Amino acid sequence: MANASQDSSTTASGVKEKEPSSVENNKPDKAAVAKRENVFTSVAQFLREVAIEHHKITWPDRAQVIRETRSVLVLVAFITLVVLAFDWVLGQAVFGPLEHFARLHGAGR
Repeated sequence: MANASQDSSTTASGVKEKEPSSVENNKPDKAAVAKRENVFTSVAQFLREVAIEHHKITWPDRAQVIRETRSVLVLVAFITLVVLAFDWVLGQAVFGPLEHFARLHGAGR
């Protein structure tokens, strides 16, 4: 039973076998070096592609920017007024009867 719990590198006599020398571990791993170079080349390739795509961008002319800015401002103003009206109607529908009820029963004296 004691032998079953022993380490796999331990011999039958109970002496632990010597692990192989790790001289090879001191050398840089070729796969790690290649991976590092691969990362750098991948980043460089990505940046080249970004530059290529950046040159494909077409910017709108001044008149179009002004026209679309006006459209956005008008739309925002319209939506603001709609929300304001909706809020006022709901406020009157909910708080109007409550204020009326409070006045009838002597609130604010």
